[in-house]
Amino acid sequence: MNLMERKIGVIPTLHISADNIPQAHYLATKAVHEHGIAIRTQYDRKNPDESFIDPPSKDAKVLIEVANPFNQPRHPVISYCEIGKYLAEIMGFKDHLVLPYDKLITQLKKGELEATEWPYSYHQRLFAYPLSDGTNLNQMNLLLDRLANNPITRRAVASTAVPAIDCLLEDDMPCLREVQLRCTEEEGKIYLHMDTKWRSRDLYKAWPDNVIALTFMQQCLAKQLSDKMSREVRVGSYSDYSSSLHIYGQDYTTKGVEKYINLGEEPAIKRAKSSDTIAQALIIPQLEELADEPTWNFSNEQKTQIRDLAANITSGKLIA
Repeated sequence: MNLMERKIGVIPTLHISADNIPQAHYLATKAVHEHGIAIRTQYDRKNPDESFIDPPSKDAKVLIEVANPFNQPRHPVISYCEIGKYLAEIMGFKDHLVLPYDKLITQLKKGELEATEWPYSYHQRLFAYPLSDGTNLNQMNLLLDRLANNPITRRAVASTAVPAIDCLLEDDMPCLREVQLRCTEEEGKIYLHMDTKWRSRDLYKAWPDNVIALTFMQQCLAKQLSDKMSREVRVGSYSDYSSSLHIYGQDYTTKGVEKYINLGEEPAIKRAKSSDTIAQALIIPQLEELADEPTWNFSNEQKTQIRDLAANITSGKLIA
C-alpha cells in the first residue's frame, strides 16, 4: 500500500522490519502515529457533557519483524510494567490464580469473578489449555515434539482462544490469540522462530514488555527443543501481527508519545538498555521481591522456582 494515500473506509496495513526490539518499537510507533487511522475507543475519557477529553487513538493493522530479538540493546526505553514480575507471569508462576473451567464459567455467568480469580493467563492457555472435561492440554510441549520429529513442519501452532469462556468476558478477552513455532536450518545450525498473532495491542505502553517476555519464553523453548533433538537450537527471528495496533489518544497528552517520536531513531535506540543492565537493576530484584509477596499465595515450590529463575538470569544461563 502507498502509505501516503490511505483509502477512505480502509484500516491501514503497515510492515515494520528491524534488527532489534528497541528499533522495532520506535519504527512502529512512528509509523502508526504518521499513517494510522484516527479512531475512538471505549477507553476515551469524557467530560460531564459527553464531549471527549482525549484525542482519538491512532490505529493500524501491523506486521512487525525482529531479525534477532536478543541483539543488544534489547530493552526499549519505554516500559510501563515491572518487567521482572511480568516475566514470572509469562513463565507461568501465577497460573494457580486461574479458575478451573467449570467454576470459571459459573462465576462469569453470575458476574461474580473476584480480582484474585483470573479467567486466564497466556502461559496457562499455552501450557495448560483448559478443556471442558476439566483436563488440560500442554500445547507447547506437543509443538516441540512435533518440531523434534519433523523440523520443517508448518503445523506447530498453539491457540489461546477458548470461545466458551472468552465470549463471556466483557473487558478481558485475551489479546494474544496464536503462537506459531518454525525451524530453519542454515550452515548446519537449527534456528527456532516465533510468530504471534494478536487481536488488539497497546503499541506504546504494552508492546515492548509483551515482546521481551515472549522472546524470553522463545529462548526457553529453544533450549527444550535442543534437549529433545540432542543438538543445538538457536533463537531465530520473532514477528507479530496485530489486527489493531494502537496508540491511545490520552497517551499523547499524558505519556509523551510525540516527544518519544521526535527523539529520532538513533537517539531512541541509544537510550535503550542492555539485558545485563536491566537484569541487575530491575529483573532480578523484582523476582526476589515477588517470591516474598503474600498477595499471590505462592507455594514453597513456586517460591523456589522463582528464585531459580533469578539465579539462571544472574548466571547468564538465561538472557533477560
